[in-house]
Amino acid sequence: MLSVTYITLALLGCGYIAVSAFLGHVLDVGADDAGAGLDAAGHPAFHFPFFSPMALATLAASVGGFGLIGLHGLALSDGQSLALALPAAFVTAWVVTVVVTKVARSSQVTSEIRTADLVGAPAEVITPIPEGGLGEVAAIVDGQRFTGAAREVDGHAVGRGQQVRVVKLLGATLVVSAREEER
Repeated sequence: MLSVTYITLALLGCGYIAVSAFLGHVLDVGADDAGAGLDAAGHPAFHFPFFSPMALATLAASVGGFGLIGLHGLALSDGQSLALALPAAFVTAWVVTVVVTKVARSSQVTSEIRTADLVGAPAEVITPIPEGGLGEVAAIVDGQRFTGAAREVDGHAVGRGQQVRVVKLLGATLVVSAREEER
């Protein structure tokens, strides 16, 4: 009877994982956005809960698989196969959950730069700013490049390649200063 239980657990667990992978929900980020949020630095955070359906399916499949290995592969008794299957399944589910979480976190990127971080940032003029007009600058904030329309704070012309500093934002336009004392 234990063989049937192990086979059922293995099939249900593997079946759920296969269906989820086919439907594109391998990371178990559901419609309720349980994996969303912000970390301490204000960046998007990924959270893979240990009691998510994917983690529980991995646990069930592992109990079934390790139980069958113990029962039929190693010719253990029912109690011994259960004693092998449960701890091995918990360790496997934990390792898989940790690995999936690390892979998901390492693959996440964001192009989100807070506007407060732009003020005071050094930038380079990539499209010349004509006198009283708009050009374009590129600023590096927290290792991310941000480009945007810009005008010089005093209305002066600024040539391509010149270093400037972002003074403030007016809507989507960066107001920059080419003066040395502000850099």
